[in-house]
Amino acid sequence: MEDTPPDATAPLAPLSPTPRTTLHRRAMRAVSDRQTLYDLLDDCVIVQVASPAPVVLPMAFGRIDDTLYLHGAIGNALLRGARAEDVEVCVSATRVDGIVLARSAFHHSMNYRSAVVFGRLREVDTEDEKRAALDAVVNHALPGRSAECRPATPEELRVTRVVALSLAEASVKLRATGPVDDDSDLPLPHWAGVLPLVERSLRAEPDATHPLADAAPPPSVVAARLARAPRLTPFVGHDQVRFSGDARELDLPRLLGWLRDESYWAKDLTPDLLVRAVLGSLTVAAYTPEGAMVAFGRVVTDGATFAWLADVFVAQPFRGRGIGRALVRNLVDHPELAGLRRVMLGTRDAHALYASMGFEPPPDGILMQRVQRAR
Repeated sequence: MEDTPPDATAPLAPLSPTPRTTLHRRAMRAVSDRQTLYDLLDDCVIVQVASPAPVVLPMAFGRIDDTLYLHGAIGNALLRGARAEDVEVCVSATRVDGIVLARSAFHHSMNYRSAVVFGRLREVDTEDEKRAALDAVVNHALPGRSAECRPATPEELRVTRVVALSLAEASVKLRATGPVDDDSDLPLPHWAGVLPLVERSLRAEPDATHPLADAAPPPSVVAARLARAPRLTPFVGHDQVRFSGDARELDLPRLLGWLRDESYWAKDLTPDLLVRAVLGSLTVAAYTPEGAMVAFGRVVTDGATFAWLADVFVAQPFRGRGIGRALVRNLVDHPELAGLRRVMLGTRDAHALYASMGFEPPPDGILMQRVQRAR
């Protein structure tokens, strides 16, 4: 491995087409941006690895800069019998982002991102690179996990084969549009459009035999879950802050401090409860140009008839600037939530603010509540 890391600010070289990576069909979907390749690989849990044997295996992997790392047992079927340099492979990665429905069966399609990488494997011989590669494989699925568990022993390293593949010869192809129907089919009554697909995670299931089975999940599990949390794309801006609906950006310790220590409604909040609340909501936060989080809010909704606005908080130095109003609009007026029958909230001291945005007390006698009180 290189002794000095590459300059993170230097522009990445574009993908250079070779006879094997040049697209011939639907060439307009080719992408030459190398960062798009990295983003796709980082978004995949596995890749498909094929050799001339022929054999195709799904494999976990890691990436460090422009190198892909694969690992397996010494007797791995893909790598068995030869030095890595004798094995030429083709690696493919695909993410399906949506199903495209056209008016005709012929023009149905998918929105996707895909990559194909060609090259010869390189044997990883040094212990330092082998350990770094294996850490990269673990951290690829769960960022930071390698620091939370026992590292490989010398014996485990001896029975594990690690190979490297340069990403120099690769192509990327994507589709991200709606249906393309023949003009003659446009008047047909059949529904056409896109069904977006997203990946989500369920609540972590601890090993019941572990003495810490009741403990909150570690940061790597939290990060992996936040990466798959529901997202809104903010549609209202503000000249002093940037709004984001990506839960991965949230400063959870700061948010916990706001809600638990400075609000009147969440004094019993714990780190685990906060994460679970975020994952069960659509969230929007505001950030300064320097990246500091200064406001937060979330909405719990069925997406069709009802929503509950919760945990709206603006840091003290940033109040009175319209940031909170813009944040709330990004939640309750968002086009994705248009048509809700009722949006509700609870407040002790901000009635005037919310009344100015159309909120009003419900008719007497309609609402009831069940409060879970500590025993």
